Amino acid sequence: GIPACAGCHGPAGAGLPAQYPRLAGQYAEYTATQLKTFRTHERANDPEKMMRVIAGKLSDAQISAVAEYAAGLR
Repeated sequence: GIPACAGCHGPAGAGLPAQYPRLAGQYAEYTATQLKTFRTHERANDPEKMMRVIAGKLSDAQISAVAEYAAGLR
């Protein structure tokens, strides 16, 4: 029930400027922090609550895995 990041951020994590930010190469700690702030609704600049809904379904372990994966994309 969780859509793939690549659906919006692209298969290489390059993003779509002005719509979806680049994930590739971001520090894992940064990405994890952003996902956690979406999960707690501290961050709310996502259209139609898209990232808040997605992050709300992720455990800490899943967030860590996604963040590490994105950090390795080039």
